[in-house]
Amino acid sequence: MVTGSNFTSAEGNSSFTDSIDTSVTDTSSIEASSLLYSSIPDICIGGGSCGGNSKYYQIDLGGQKYIDNIVVYAHDNVGNWNTAHLVAYVDGQSVGRLPVKKVGSFLTFNVGQEGRYVRFYSVHENNDPRGDETVIKTVDVYGN
Repeated sequence: MVTGSNFTSAEGNSSFTDSIDTSVTDTSSIEASSLLYSSIPDICIGGGSCGGNSKYYQIDLGGQKYIDNIVVYAHDNVGNWNTAHLVAYVDGQSVGRLPVKKVGSFLTFNVGQEGRYVRFYSVHENNDPRGDETVIKTVDVYGN
């Protein structure tokens, strides 16, 4: 387990070397919010092909914060299946489930509530108990 000042993950770190095309996301709806948290975890979670027991990725905002949106850049170009969904929780309450593209994309979770902990799980699109992998490249949390 790796622990940093603002995050806890169930897997080790790896270097972030892929470029991200930021032109494919519209951030106009989140510009009124402040950036509360930003990270480049580059971590594989879920399924059986992540090389460890990475069941989730969690961040600690350091106290109760109002969260407007969470923007994640992730891909599903790992493992035998490319049918992952990323599920986000704030303080244990689900705030969304979005499909993860094999080639990668920005995923925006509209939250609109207070919370301290944000946790992500990768699941198979049909809830197959074997799961499916997701690589989380970046996480940005917006709010005030």
